[in-house]
Amino acid sequence: MLKLILWISYFIIYLIKKLSGANITTSGENIPDPPIMFLANHFTRFETFVVPYLIFTKHKYVSRSLADDTIFVGWLGEYMRLAGTISNKNKERDCIILDDLISAKACWIIYPEGEMVKNKQISFENGEFHIHMEDYNGHVHTGSAVLALKAEIMRERIKTMDDEAAIRRFCKAHRVDRSKLQEGVHLHIMPLSITYYPIRPGENRLLLFIDKFLNLRGTRFFEELEVEINLLMKANMHLHFGKPIVVKEYIDAYLSKHGGTIDDDSLMEELIENQRKKLTTDIMREVYGNMQINFDHIFILSLVTMPTLKVCPSYLKTLIYKNARELRVIPKLNLHPELQTGLFRLILDEDYAPFVSALKIADAQNILYQDSDGDYLFDKSLLEKNYDFHKIRVKNTMQVVLNEINWQERFVSKAKENATLSEQELRVDNFEYLKTSDRKEFEREYVYYHYLPPAKNSIGVPQFYYDQKNSVGLVFSHGYLSVPAALEEMAKYLFEKGINVYLVRLRGHGTDPRALQKVKFEEWECDFGRAFTAMRQVCDKVFIGGFSTGGLLALLHAGKYHVDGVIVVNTALKLNNLKVEYVVTTLNAFNEMVVHLHAQGIKEWIDNHSELSDFNYPRHPLSSVSELEKLMDKTRKLLSQVDDPILIIQGDHDPVVYTKSANMIYERVSTQKKELLFIPSIYHNILTPGKTDPYDLYENIYDYIIRAIAN
Repeated sequence: MLKLILWISYFIIYLIKKLSGANITTSGENIPDPPIMFLANHFTRFETFVVPYLIFTKHKYVSRSLADDTIFVGWLGEYMRLAGTISNKNKERDCIILDDLISAKACWIIYPEGEMVKNKQISFENGEFHIHMEDYNGHVHTGSAVLALKAEIMRERIKTMDDEAAIRRFCKAHRVDRSKLQEGVHLHIMPLSITYYPIRPGENRLLLFIDKFLNLRGTRFFEELEVEINLLMKANMHLHFGKPIVVKEYIDAYLSKHGGTIDDDSLMEELIENQRKKLTTDIMREVYGNMQINFDHIFILSLVTMPTLKVCPSYLKTLIYKNARELRVIPKLNLHPELQTGLFRLILDEDYAPFVSALKIADAQNILYQDSDGDYLFDKSLLEKNYDFHKIRVKNTMQVVLNEINWQERFVSKAKENATLSEQELRVDNFEYLKTSDRKEFEREYVYYHYLPPAKNSIGVPQFYYDQKNSVGLVFSHGYLSVPAALEEMAKYLFEKGINVYLVRLRGHGTDPRALQKVKFEEWECDFGRAFTAMRQVCDKVFIGGFSTGGLLALLHAGKYHVDGVIVVNTALKLNNLKVEYVVTTLNAFNEMVVHLHAQGIKEWIDNHSELSDFNYPRHPLSSVSELEKLMDKTRKLLSQVDDPILIIQGDHDPVVYTKSANMIYERVSTQKKELLFIPSIYHNILTPGKTDPYDLYENIYDYIIRAIAN
């Protein structure tokens, strides 16, 4: 019957997920075989339904849980009972749980906090975790640890009994179903950390519909719906399964230290009394320590550690980035994907969605309010105010978010340390970090294919020409199959004239042609964006540009972000070889199909007859040409959004790129400040010394930058 109800629940919750857009994700350790006691933090009522559903759908384990006695009314109460949930006031509660855990008949989900901790106020005092709620201030309840220890002791006692009659009497006395007892299996406790992001309370259509018929406004239930419906429909619910804890190890450790046997009742009572707090603390350290750290956590932590109450958004962004990236070095920290990759967009994008969202709720709840200069004033006292326990999730959401992370001293102390840095110091530090990260990414890729580190002067290494006295910077990317070193002379020329230059390395380039097989064009976007971000941290004026494919990336970023100028050289919006352009996508799709069938594709590699054999790959995979086509398609769609000054340079007899591509770019960009310069040349690589003399062209680029700054 229980499995049938779980299947019904599966389809009901699956339907709710589809209709509501609920986003539930998981991470962490593999779940062992039953019996298992899942111990989790508690923030919403629907966890009672969702967690058993998730465990059943992913692992087919039947799990039961405790729930507040007040919900066991009407049809919902009957459904809960059929689903195996029992009231926390059920007098036979402990016996039922022990029977299931000893016989492995069902797993159990228990919330040691005892009720929903709506304020998430946690502290670590005198070696124990404490929770601070409306009607309880004290250590996390140890009842679940006691039940786990009792269950394992009983299981071990049965194993040591030789008398069959005694075993029957024991099972009867303790209400254990011996027929389902599994020999040689030990009870595991699975710490479960549940995190929601973003927490954004507010009225919604479903809530208004319910209120229309039930008139709930002003009630505690209305507050819960105001928060929890939005969490279900608009947030990510993340469940992290911590490292399984073997309960028997706590029993063995005690017996090893104090002697005695498991049959000694008084000794077992002492053992339980001695080990329950330690076991509970170890469990909750896993539960609280593996909460998924998200952008809101870093936002509010950065805000409260700032040295002033006047908040400049640009300073706050640099501080958030510094705090977030330093979390990445902490081993096994459960970080939201947003904090792991692409966070540089926080600095690059004025309308970075997570930042805007956090600002919006802080402003709506009066934690921040904007002044006439566009800066914000921070009312720190509101984060220290005592709110009604049942209203705090709605009235001061960011205080709830802060409470979730505030107990972790290692985070707080590091944030306080970073807040002592000035904005300029943070900017330089972020710049150095991004530079170092790009170099390490190149080295990691190189070692993967060559099993030894690259030479210091390797042609593929990203190059930086920076002097803090220079206020103007240029971010410039090489073309497809090329390397930063091909642009080295141009960078040196401009740097000598007082312009900082960052020569980007696009992933898959400068290491081994095989690396291109794994690269997506979005990763090239990311490489360019990181370099652009780095330069914007240390320069007042930043120009972006690129040669050939690098020009596509510059146009793409100019279509999304404000820049002081764009420089594109021999940039193709279409490939010159129509045959390649036509067959690339078709052949690549066919290759993917035959690879799936474990056969060999028609043509996986294309030879490259380059003008610059010292810099370019001699061959490249067909799949990467397909990525190039996708980049071209995306760039064409964004051209009309380029509204900053642009210089378009094109060789008049380029053997690789349509010369009309330059005209197309000129016509499609929306800026009125645009220049088109045709260079007499029969070569494609007009920026690299060798077959051409590019120094006049370098001077043209320099003159353009100076004129753009003056205008």
